Amino acid sequence: MKIKLKFVTAFLVFCAVHTASALEMKEVGNFKIGDGEGYAEMLRYHPQSKSLMVTASETGTIERLSIQTVSNISKMEALNLSGGDVTAVAIHGNMIAASIKADAADAAGMVKLFNSNGKELAIFPTGPLPDNVAFSPDGRYLLTANEGEPSDDYSVDPEGSFTLIDLGYGHANAKITQISLSDLAVPRGGRIVKPGSSFAADAEPEYVAFDSTGRTAYVTLQENNAVAVIDVAKARVSAVVGLGVKNVSRTSHDMSNKDNGINMKRWPVLMMYQPDAIATYEVNGATYLVTANEGDAKDYDGFSEETRVAKLTLDKTMFPNADTLQKPEHLGRLKTTTTMGDTDGDGDHDILYAYGGRSFSIWGADGSLVFDSGNAFENVIARRSPEVFNANGGKSEFDDRSDDKGPEPEALALGKIEGRTYAFIGMERNNAIFAYDITLPSDPHMVGYMMPTDMHNSPEGLEFITAKDSPTGTPLLAVAYEMTGTIALYEIK
Repeated sequence: MKIKLKFVTAFLVFCAVHTASALEMKEVGNFKIGDGEGYAEMLRYHPQSKSLMVTASETGTIERLSIQTVSNISKMEALNLSGGDVTAVAIHGNMIAASIKADAADAAGMVKLFNSNGKELAIFPTGPLPDNVAFSPDGRYLLTANEGEPSDDYSVDPEGSFTLIDLGYGHANAKITQISLSDLAVPRGGRIVKPGSSFAADAEPEYVAFDSTGRTAYVTLQENNAVAVIDVAKARVSAVVGLGVKNVSRTSHDMSNKDNGINMKRWPVLMMYQPDAIATYEVNGATYLVTANEGDAKDYDGFSEETRVAKLTLDKTMFPNADTLQKPEHLGRLKTTTTMGDTDGDGDHDILYAYGGRSFSIWGADGSLVFDSGNAFENVIARRSPEVFNANGGKSEFDDRSDDKGPEPEALALGKIEGRTYAFIGMERNNAIFAYDITLPSDPHMVGYMMPTDMHNSPEGLEFITAKDSPTGTPLLAVAYEMTGTIALYEIK
C-alpha cells in the first residue's frame, strides 16, 4: 500500500507540473487610432510609462497609447518620424527604435532612435526596406531585416540584407555594419524564386529574433522558405537553413474556395512553411525557434510566380486523375508556383506546391523540426467559428482564402505565466487568436482560442505583457489590428 501510495502521489505531482491549463483571453480595453489600414500595424510595450508604441505608416508616426487604465486607453503625444514610412518598432529600457523605408526600391532605409520622452537621439542608415527591427536582450545591439523588395516592374531588385548597430559605446559612437547574403547559396529545403537571380538578390528578410544570450539572431526569409542565422559578434551570416515542406497527403486542408463549404481533405500537395514572425525561447539550455507560417509569393508586374493548379500541365504518371484534380471544387483554384515542380524538365509539373504552412512550428536552433500544429487552426475554426472559416476578414467572405493560404497565421508573441511558456498566434485573415502551452517543445497543447469582436480585423502585431509589468497586475495580450486601425487589450486568466 505504501508503494502504491507513493506512486500515486508522484503521479499527481507529475500531472500538476506537466499538465497545461486552459487560458481565457478577455477583451478589457480598446482604442481606434485611425479609420482603416495603415494606422495600427506593429506594436511594443514600454513598461516604465505603461504605454504602447504602435507603428502608423499612414501618418508616419509612432503612436503612443497610455494603458495605465486599460478600460480607458488614452492617446499620448506621438513620436514624430517626419512622415517616414515606418515598418516596425523595438524597445529596450528607455530606448525606442523605429525602422523606416525609403520610397525607391534600392534606396537605403534608416533606423531612428528615440528616448522615452520622444527626443530623437540618432539616425542609422540601413539597407533597402528595413522591414523589422529588434534589440538584443541586453540592449547593446539593434538588428534590422532589410527586405530589399524589387520595384514593381522588376527593373530594380536590391539584395536582401541585415544591418547590425552596435550601441556598446553609446548611440553617438555606434558601429554600423551592413551584413550581406552575397556569398551564400540557396540552402537545401529553401529556394530561389525568380529564375536567374542570385540568392542574395532573391532573398527578402522579414522578421528578427535574438536568442537569450544575444550572441545569435535568427531572421526569416519568407518567400525563400528559409531562416538566416546571424553571428552577432562576427557581424556575419553563419548559416542559412532551409525549412523544407509538409505533405498534405498525410494531413488534410480545404484548398478550394469554390467547393461550397468546409471540406478538409488530403491532397497530393506539398506546402512550404514560409514563416513571417519568429521568436525564440530556451529550455534546459537549448534554444528553440517558434514561427508563424503565413506564406508568401513573389507577385509583381515585372515577374510573378503565381498561377493556379488548373492552369498547369500535370504529369500524367504522377497525376493520373489530373482532370478531376484540376476542377475548381478540388485543386483547380489552389494558388501554386510556376518556378518549382517540373522535376525532370519536360515542361509539365510533377509536384504541386502551396504557399505557407497554415500552422505554427517549433524548430531546433539547427533548423530541425520539433513540432508543427498541422491543420489544427483550420479544424478548430471550422468547429468553433465556422462562419469565418478561411474568411477574408468577415463573415461575408467565408471560405474565400481556402485556395490561397488559409487563415494565414502571421502574428506571434511568446510569454511566461507562472513558470510556463505560451505562444500566442494571430490569424491575419479570419482574425482568430490561438494560445498554446509550449513549455515542452516537442509536446505543445492548445490552451486558448479567441475570436475578436467585429470592431477588429486582421491582427498584425502581438505583444505579451507580463503580470509584473501589467497595469492590472495580470498578464495582458496587446493586439494591433491592421485593417481597422484598432488596438485591443486582452486579459489572460
